[in-house]
Amino acid sequence: MAHNNIIAVLDIGSSNIKTLIARKDEDIIDIIGIGKAESKGIRKGTIINIDTASDSMLKSLEEAEMMAGISVTQVVVAIGGDHISGMNSRGVIGINTKNKEVTEMEIGRVIDSARSVHLPSDREIIEVIEQEYSLDGLGEIKNPIGMMGTRLESEVHIITGLSSTTDNTIKALKRIKIDIIDIIATIRASSEAILTDDEKQLGVIVVDIGHSTTSVIVYLEGSVWHTSVIPIGSMHITNDIAAGLRLTIPMAEQIKIDYGYAFADLVHDEEVIEVPSISDRQNKTMPKKMLANIIQPRVEEILSFVQKDIQKLNCDSLITAGTMFSGGGAMLGGILELAAGYQKGVASRIGEPLGITGITDILDNAEFHSAIGLLKMASQKIDSIPTNNNKKKTTQEKQGKIFKNPLREFFS
Repeated sequence: MAHNNIIAVLDIGSSNIKTLIARKDEDIIDIIGIGKAESKGIRKGTIINIDTASDSMLKSLEEAEMMAGISVTQVVVAIGGDHISGMNSRGVIGINTKNKEVTEMEIGRVIDSARSVHLPSDREIIEVIEQEYSLDGLGEIKNPIGMMGTRLESEVHIITGLSSTTDNTIKALKRIKIDIIDIIATIRASSEAILTDDEKQLGVIVVDIGHSTTSVIVYLEGSVWHTSVIPIGSMHITNDIAAGLRLTIPMAEQIKIDYGYAFADLVHDEEVIEVPSISDRQNKTMPKKMLANIIQPRVEEILSFVQKDIQKLNCDSLITAGTMFSGGGAMLGGILELAAGYQKGVASRIGEPLGITGITDILDNAEFHSAIGLLKMASQKIDSIPTNNNKKKTTQEKQGKIFKNPLREFFS
């Protein structure tokens, strides 16, 4: 049986590596395989051990392949970490077509002009996102193709990252014989999972609270105008719990998942929770509010940094669709109520993925938003990713050569 229109994505996080395999049928994305593995060999979104990271990627991929009954050979990858940053840029060209009409060639030229920015030698462009155009001084044009003029200007948002992170990701996947079609920033993928075109047009902020970092992206009038990464994430909350309650990190993580609450004022005084003992002694009980009092200061720190970051844009009046929260840290109870004090009346909610069918158990898990967004972005560009349905690849068989697929240029 032939498997057509297959899309596979790999979300490389600091805590877990997530794989999704889906079948695209016209505008429907049908998830048929899900894989998840601990991110060994990866710290703060950066690979620190190629062999260990490769094994983790392979484990996640094989789990998804087993569920889908399909062996993939190419993936779209999401990377994050505090090395990701964004900047706005402007390009200008003279229109040199015979009748001075703007064509796709002129669009390509003016975007190339805008992306010609000076970057440190250790950084590279991950994505260039169109914002708007100006033609002979007439601005706020979204699509100037077919218009007449002599001078075309473009405004774009450029997302950059460390070249070594990209290179090491390619090298890690090379060892398991997987080709990379494109690499996309995690925050960009997360926003594509949960935002509608109307929300982007109205103006919206997405705050993705990941394991080691919190990423922020701002859409104004339908386009990306700001991205940034704050080096604090849900891992820091876990560390605070471990220190405050004298628990191991795994114990503290489970306590956070089971009982974590971000706003202590909303926790009833009589609520109690069971806390494991680090020794062989029996578990003990404690007020849930005590745990919330450990968690709340760290969440407030994250929200405070987000607020300061957004204030630099001076665009409060343009954010009419509010703030969307994403990432594993967004699953803490009470986070929306706590955020209300930092949003100055702007509504906030936990984002929900749209337009996905099939195995949808993960839709309520904000940790999977970036992987779902990757599927949606990839589906707009790729009709089919080659698959091998005759034989399941083993670890040994996935050792081979990899290259950057030329299709990557279509994502720039």
